[in-house]
Amino acid sequence: MNIFSFYKTVVPLNSDIHRNLKFDSAQVSFSFARDTIAVLLAGVEFAEASREYPIVFIRGEDQVMRPSVLLGVRNGENLLVDEQGKWDAAYIPAIVRRYPFVLAEGDVPGQLIVCIDEVCPALNNDCGESLVDAKGRLEPRMNEIMQFMQNVQQEFARTELLVKQLDELGLFVPQGAHFDTPGGESFQIKDFYVIDEARFAQIAQVRLPELFLSGALALAYLHMASLGNMRRLLDRVTKRVEK
Repeated sequence: MNIFSFYKTVVPLNSDIHRNLKFDSAQVSFSFARDTIAVLLAGVEFAEASREYPIVFIRGEDQVMRPSVLLGVRNGENLLVDEQGKWDAAYIPAIVRRYPFVLAEGDVPGQLIVCIDEVCPALNNDCGESLVDAKGRLEPRMNEIMQFMQNVQQEFARTELLVKQLDELGLFVPQGAHFDTPGGESFQIKDFYVIDEARFAQIAQVRLPELFLSGALALAYLHMASLGNMRRLLDRVTKRVEK
């Protein structure tokens, strides 16, 4: 499963090199995510995302289970990005909205530095909102972006703790999805996990208050409800195939 592939040329934001850098929101296009079929999701996003996307879980190489939204069924095809580069859904995941900015680990453990994808057309020195002024100081707009990214980072960390509670209960099972279009084409996605409803129903009652108070229980319910949106992906891929 190809995920998080839309950053191409990531470099640290440098107050000297990027002096007078501007961000032109009028040039924002989601074409950068055209090949991405899944993105990470924070727990705070579950309520809105569950109305439109299937929320699944992916176990990383570090064995940590993290939630993601599925955006496509074929590698290299994001069904939410149309031909004009517009996002075809009411809710856009935060990890997509933060592009072309991202926080990365610095040389010092625990240090996070602001980076940009310098090939993004919305970044330039001519038009848009200033990010770094002529003296190398961050403009208010860049401070807003940094605050947003820090909030996102904190929510991802919090989400990992909540999902860990569910994972320790052995609720996750590997899953796949098979799609058949009316035209006779078949597509399959795999390598993701879902909560097994039978195992979920057997959670000891003494554990429920803890899961409820932490917010993990709400995430579980929203995840299971969101799986009905697999049908939406099938509808989207059917329309693409029929064109």
